Amino acid sequence: MTTTVTKDKLPRADCAMDAEGRLTTELSSLPGDAAEPELRIGLRPKKGEPETTAHTVPLSPDPGAPGRWRADLDGLPQLAEGRWDVWVLPGPGADRLRVVPGLRDLRVLAGGRSAVADGPLAVRVPYATKDGYFAIRAWVRAAHAEAGDLRVAGRELTVRGTLVGARAGAGAAGLLKRRGKGGPVVEVPLSDGGDGSFSFTVRYEDLPSEPVEGEPVFWDVFVRPAAKASRVRVARLLDDVADKKHVFVYPATGIGPLSFRPYYTVDNDLSVEVARG
Repeated sequence: MTTTVTKDKLPRADCAMDAEGRLTTELSSLPGDAAEPELRIGLRPKKGEPETTAHTVPLSPDPGAPGRWRADLDGLPQLAEGRWDVWVLPGPGADRLRVVPGLRDLRVLAGGRSAVADGPLAVRVPYATKDGYFAIRAWVRAAHAEAGDLRVAGRELTVRGTLVGARAGAGAAGLLKRRGKGGPVVEVPLSDGGDGSFSFTVRYEDLPSEPVEGEPVFWDVFVRPAAKASRVRVARLLDDVADKKHVFVYPATGIGPLSFRPYYTVDNDLSVEVARG
């Protein structure tokens, strides 16, 4: 059960990430009678569904800062991809309390975390929710194409990025698939930078995207690392911005009655919206 408390009286989380990706979290403003407190991290369910996945982490007092408690999040199992809400359980039998964000030192991510091309991707980024609570965004992908600079010029979009957990080989290509079951796929040549980096350019006019009854059409962007490899979603995950959609905004290009605009989805995946006007 969650107890309703005004935000100024809720536990507050300060966190920092080091160069190895370790996330340290310190909490303050716990109830004065807290005994054996724990941190509870729960995967946010879909609207109207119950919470089914959660992990509990013990809190230990910080000997150098009375009233502050530490949580070792590196001891957690791998977090499934999604949004994880955070609570404090002050003690056995006590109601859980939401946690509000304090200082977040994520400078190590600001320039883009260095990616290891030989391993799967697991990313955790703490952030403040729209309603002002502390949460963690997690991504887990066996292979990933990290989007870098996007260039919109004339009637073309050039995508540059880096492969993680995959390598480009013969038959590598950039792919745009129209969202929806059985949607068509447009394939363009991919340029391999030789160090995991790649680039490809798509002409908007090559996307057969006549909106029906004014509804936009969406094209999701992928890389196929090699001729027989599975396609890999292009996304931007390796920085300190948990939600890209309204932060990284790109210009729209008008071609006849249609407007083409690259954007990041709520999951930070790269797509192209085609709309009228």
